[in-house]
Amino acid sequence: MADNLPEKLEWRGKGGVEEHFFCMTAEPGASFEAELRSLLDRYRELGGGGEDEFLLRFHVSDPVRQSETLRRMAGERNSYVSVVGQPPANGARVALEAWHISGMLEKRRKEDQGGTVVTARRPHYRLFLAGRKETSAPDSYGQMQEEFRWLDRAAAAHGGTVPELVHRTWIYCRDIDNNYRGLVEGRNERFDHYGLTPETHFIASTGIEGCTETPGRLLHMDSLGIAGLKSGQVRYMEAPDYLSPTHLYRVAFERGARIVYGDRSHYFLSGTASIDAEGNIVHPGDVARQTARTLENMNALMERNGGSLCDLKQAVVYLRDWADRETVSRRLMESPLAMVPHVMLKAPVCRPGWLVEIDGIAVNGAGDGAFAPL
Repeated sequence: MADNLPEKLEWRGKGGVEEHFFCMTAEPGASFEAELRSLLDRYRELGGGGEDEFLLRFHVSDPVRQSETLRRMAGERNSYVSVVGQPPANGARVALEAWHISGMLEKRRKEDQGGTVVTARRPHYRLFLAGRKETSAPDSYGQMQEEFRWLDRAAAAHGGTVPELVHRTWIYCRDIDNNYRGLVEGRNERFDHYGLTPETHFIASTGIEGCTETPGRLLHMDSLGIAGLKSGQVRYMEAPDYLSPTHLYRVAFERGARIVYGDRSHYFLSGTASIDAEGNIVHPGDVARQTARTLENMNALMERNGGSLCDLKQAVVYLRDWADRETVSRRLMESPLAMVPHVMLKAPVCRPGWLVEIDGIAVNGAGDGAFAPL
């Protein structure tokens, strides 16, 4: 990856609320402890950590062996910390991404045997990140059901339901080539239970290969919820002439979700790949052209919703084969992502024919004065 890749971007709204986004990858070649120590030092030097930290996600090469060391070195934090087995594509052992929100009136971390919920309170909204700790079902179908049933309780504690409050999920699937179908069937069944349809819309999501430190755990889901939104603040991102609705190939998630505040818009782009309007893989076997088409699809989603790829504040690039990293990196450096903090990981996509997938978070000033600012 390019040596001059930015590692932090920020956004400040009219009301002065700042958001900071970080994506950083360790330099390869040292022990895990040394790489992590150096990465955390760089993160702190750029302003990472502290009470503004809302999300901190680590991508590691061997979570079974590394998670205990990571928890010890990262220390106690009043933020949502996620650890995912997705090796950095540059050969390092650890990368991180983080999201900070300034001026929170209160930030509260609640942890029990079921899972973790971190709530950030603003004057008009409560944002929360939630993730389940444990699982008991023997397969990915049952574990997906368990994740959503636990999320039902987390949403109820915030005064609503999953369809009302949850607008973005990140689902990590161990051995995706074998377990993705169970994920899809379990999620589809829960969405049927909620009454969600293509017309009522689903939830923006990335479903990608990744694992936890527990070998028998086939799925883990991080979820973002927002309480206090009014009708019209959630807008679903579509570009059907570029990439098909997901239900055409029997899965259920939105291409992206735009949350409109009085002073800004947040864009949560789901995992996006080289797909066409009929749901077909574009440019099979050609990772360079797949990368270009993926960026075209992402830009189409942004432009149809008052933004552009230049509004991205962070991105995650997932590769099926880490040998493609230099080819993909060259394409990214010729695009707006050259100016966007991003990490590149070895993490196969849900179809073997897709060689690259990208998701991200964008922020711009396309707000609506009818709503309260963030």
